[in-house]
Amino acid sequence: MTFGSKTVREGERACVWSRDGSARLVDGPRRLFLCLQRLEVLPKHSAGNVEYLEVRRRDGTVIILPGPAARFFDPVEDISVHVREARLIDASEALVVYRHTANKVGEPHVERRVVLGPARFIPSADEWVHEFEWSGVPQDGSKTTYQPKALRFTKLRVIPASAYHNVSEVRTNDDTLITVKLMLFFELRDVEKMLDATNDPIGDFINAASADVIAFCAGVSYETFLNETHRLNELDTFAQLCVRAQHIGYDITKVVFRGFQAGAKLQAMHDNAIQERTRLRLLEETQAQEQRQADAALAAETRRAAQQAELETGQAQQRAQLSMVSVKAQLAERRLQDEAEIERQARAAEQRLAEQQAHSAELLATMREMKAMGVDLTKVLVSQHEAPDKVIKLDTGAAPAAEGKKSLLSAIQLNL
Repeated sequence: MTFGSKTVREGERACVWSRDGSARLVDGPRRLFLCLQRLEVLPKHSAGNVEYLEVRRRDGTVIILPGPAARFFDPVEDISVHVREARLIDASEALVVYRHTANKVGEPHVERRVVLGPARFIPSADEWVHEFEWSGVPQDGSKTTYQPKALRFTKLRVIPASAYHNVSEVRTNDDTLITVKLMLFFELRDVEKMLDATNDPIGDFINAASADVIAFCAGVSYETFLNETHRLNELDTFAQLCVRAQHIGYDITKVVFRGFQAGAKLQAMHDNAIQERTRLRLLEETQAQEQRQADAALAAETRRAAQQAELETGQAQQRAQLSMVSVKAQLAERRLQDEAEIERQARAAEQRLAEQQAHSAELLATMREMKAMGVDLTKVLVSQHEAPDKVIKLDTGAAPAAEGKKSLLSAIQLNL
């Protein structure tokens, strides 16, 4: 209890307690005089856009104030005021929310709803969020080791996911122990169906996949298993896994066989066999590559020889064509020369003939003149050829002419 004055600043709230236990709230700005009273400055709680205020009242009710909001603590009515963070849900997540309500006859009832993202979720006073507890990888374990209830979360992922799983100590029908390594791909299709059918989908997947692998290996020997490992990549081999996934609202999209692990001695033998097979395969591939290279070289040489022969044939044909063209040109040139020579000789012959005709005409005219003048043409002709090689005399058989008159025809002699 105090005596004196107290100031309540602007934006503050205080509670004044009296000796009888009563209280009154005072908002600032205010100047108070206290007499046997106690002043208590009340804390102010504020929430932002991604927060909310949770107020628990003394009557048992709970008030939820979504942010942005502010409230002073009331020591008379309130037990506590807390600032809580709102749940931000991505597009790939969902929340499962339960709510107390009453059915049509007024009996208490619980409703369930799924809140899909993206969203900001602030629960009301009578709502709470489901917390999942699934099988998961322990903190000190490997990614293929699962422990029940090791994975705890409230935001359910609704996008495709995957999980690693090793099925240990699987026995074949010839009593060989192996460990089969798998990778499971799955996607949630129906949240309500999953909530109604299971509380641990990962555990269901592990158990179903292990059952399918055990069933597969039990029907084959170790050698057969080595030759048929590709079947572990097919969904038909994992019938129990696919059926169980559909029953709990999931789809198994793919199963990948990541390999297997046998015992130390068997694994060593298997590794040696793999190395030997690999060496032989590489040797075979090397030899095949060499043969392919030799075949390619031979084929290239054959093509080169064919191209060379074709080139030489083309060159020979070209030379023959050029020679034929040259011969044709020479023949044409000679033919032109012969034609020109024939034409020249013809013109020369015509010229000589014309000259001879002119000379004969001139000689005939001269002889006619000489005959007219009474000249003996035979003597004239004989004088021009004094020593003939041959003399041909033409005798017509006519009677001799009168003396002093001789026939021209009887006097003609041919001097050769």
